[in-house]
Amino acid sequence: MDPSTRVCPFCGEPPGDGVFCAACGRNLAGVERLPTAAERHGGGASAAEATAAFIAAMHAAGNPGAMEVAAGKASAFRRAPRLRGWIVRPVDREDFERPRRYEPGLLLTVDGRFHRLDSELRGWGQRDFPQYHHSASPDPIEPPDDQRLPGELAAVLAANGIGER
Repeated sequence: MDPSTRVCPFCGEPPGDGVFCAACGRNLAGVERLPTAAERHGGGASAAEATAAFIAAMHAAGNPGAMEVAAGKASAFRRAPRLRGWIVRPVDREDFERPRRYEPGLLLTVDGRFHRLDSELRGWGQRDFPQYHHSASPDPIEPPDDQRLPGELAAVLAANGIGER
């Protein structure tokens, strides 16, 4: 693939002509500018550099799009602790078709730590079924050392109106 080809920030494949990526099916309407194959596959910054640049840009803009996610279980008389940050990699799951799959997501807190993001399917037998309840691991995890992270951070920046114009 040509390094200057624009690719999907989630899967790294050419997205096709529509609003949804032809390879992974994700909605690309919120992505302002698709990364090039070189940017997406490590031709750009390393994961640590991209994370530092992301945190700096978000802090400078006032942390737009940061959300609170429950972290851990609630005790008898207290609420579950909460983490404030951005969902960098959403949980990828398929519950209703075979083969079923579940891949946890990734949450980056406003202080720059990564946490595993999980979701729980709730609402069986209710009219508003399915509902997905997200929670994060209370303890931070090691930053992922994969080439997807810089592209995913760039997509979160673009979704919040920050980045290259």
